[in-house]
Amino acid sequence: MTVSPGGPANQGSLAAPPGQPTDQIPPARAQGVDLIGEMQGSGYREPPALVRRADGQTLQLTRLLYLVLSAVDGRKSLEEIAQGVSDGFGRKVSVGNIASLIDSQLRPLGLLELADGSQPEVKRSNPLLSLRFRFSITNPNTTRRLTAPFAPLFHPVVVVPVLAAFFFVCWWVLVDKGLASAAYDAFENPVLLLLVVAVTILSAGFHEFGHAAAARYGGAAPGVMGAGLYLFWPAFYTDVTDSYRLGRAGRVRTDLGGLYFNAIVTVLIMGIWWATAYDALLLVLLTQILQMVRQLLPIVRFDGYHVLADVTGVPDLFQRIRPTLLGLLPWRWGRPESKILKPWARAVVSLWVLIVVPMLLSSLVMMVLTLPRVLATAWASISRRQIALVDSWNRGDLASVAAQVLMILAVALPILGIFFILFRMLRQGAMALWRKTRNRPGRRGAAVIAGVLIAALLVAAWWPSGRTYRPIQPYEHGTVIDALSSVAAKPGGLVQGGQGELAAIWPSGSSRPTADHPQLAMVLVPKVQQGAGPAPAPSWVFPFDKPLPPGDGGTRPCREYPRRVGGLRRRIRPRLGGRRFGTQHE
Repeated sequence: MTVSPGGPANQGSLAAPPGQPTDQIPPARAQGVDLIGEMQGSGYREPPALVRRADGQTLQLTRLLYLVLSAVDGRKSLEEIAQGVSDGFGRKVSVGNIASLIDSQLRPLGLLELADGSQPEVKRSNPLLSLRFRFSITNPNTTRRLTAPFAPLFHPVVVVPVLAAFFFVCWWVLVDKGLASAAYDAFENPVLLLLVVAVTILSAGFHEFGHAAAARYGGAAPGVMGAGLYLFWPAFYTDVTDSYRLGRAGRVRTDLGGLYFNAIVTVLIMGIWWATAYDALLLVLLTQILQMVRQLLPIVRFDGYHVLADVTGVPDLFQRIRPTLLGLLPWRWGRPESKILKPWARAVVSLWVLIVVPMLLSSLVMMVLTLPRVLATAWASISRRQIALVDSWNRGDLASVAAQVLMILAVALPILGIFFILFRMLRQGAMALWRKTRNRPGRRGAAVIAGVLIAALLVAAWWPSGRTYRPIQPYEHGTVIDALSSVAAKPGGLVQGGQGELAAIWPSGSSRPTADHPQLAMVLVPKVQQGAGPAPAPSWVFPFDKPLPPGDGGTRPCREYPRRVGGLRRRIRPRLGGRRFGTQHE
């Protein structure tokens, strides 16, 4: 068990003698405060010192604040603290300075007990891209006992052959063997599919063992392990904050420990496949590889993000987005806040910001624009799975029932996650604007107008129409231009080179074309000229069959269709330029 520096003083404060004012009580640290120390390999010009509160929040302190917090033990007076801090800081620090730092800095951060000896109320930061609904599975002692046997796996004698075997397996599966037979076996047998899902979930938990074991191998003490919801999906987590005591190499090893354990799972599954010849197990190898690729992306708080943060020595990159963007402005180059980072670290962080910010903004815009169609697609998929679920239940096929339930959850969870993210963004944005515009009527009025405009844009993008809530079809490209044109285009109109809807007349008694069985047709769209009037000419649809084989005389007979015939009116979603199109019943 790790004991926070300061010993018993962390467990409470000394009571004031009768008649002594409470402001003369020797200051004491709040319960559970852990002094991690100065960050090794920091990207800051002046390396920060790290402190962890009882709620798990890690804070960065300046060297002076850290010296003051280190000197506080619940017994020393302000004079004794000032003397000790002066000796460590190398400059004279007065009693008044100490009192000011305690009252204005350390107590508001929840690191010290209040003046009356009570514990402070702390509130953990709640960034948007963080783990939600987390709950602990193991306590720190259990985590250390469970992961201790795995720490020797990080010895170079073990790492080198494991990685060599992993890269060979990846090459063999992806280049030589292939995954077609594995996918066929898994989806033909629901039991094998459930086995693949179960092994994938267990490997995700084993991934967290890798982080904890890597921290132990380097000499740090891992904390709790648990689970929560990150973005759209359930996720496991491990508290490895104590790895900040290690150098840069130890922290990076801790960050990559989970990926290394995914490589171990890949090699073990390959061995099981070699013994059993169950091709469905090869899908587990694919899930491991995909999980590793996803974890290496440094866009959100995956392993790649932490690797980049530890390589640069900047603990929280997202907190550097605003200062970095402001520091890129020419008139702010000379300001001290723009020179906090070392030059090389500042260059790397600036490049990361310039890549990540546009990607996150574009992802947000696409999520908002495509939400109606994603909802329609999810609803159609869930409806099909529900029918299959009922059919499996009636047949008594419990394995198929479980597989259908998993597929329904896989569709529903991302939708719920999207709504949760959008709700939190709107809520946090509104609350932030309300706080910043307090006692400023002009700015508050502008903020209200901006909020109304955003609401109007959302209503315009999500308002139900003939083309808004349509399931995504397999013949669609799904590009950014398609998403933008689907919002900008007028309902019921066709744009040359794009997609749209029109009402067409179809022959009576003929088979009705569908998305699965489309009918070839030529679509003529009138070219709209400026000043031609608000009502353009109607579009024309000319259906036709493929030419029949040559007859005895060597000619190719054709089947003719009348230009306009009476009958059923249909809504047609064509793909212009000679591509096939589907239809939708009115």
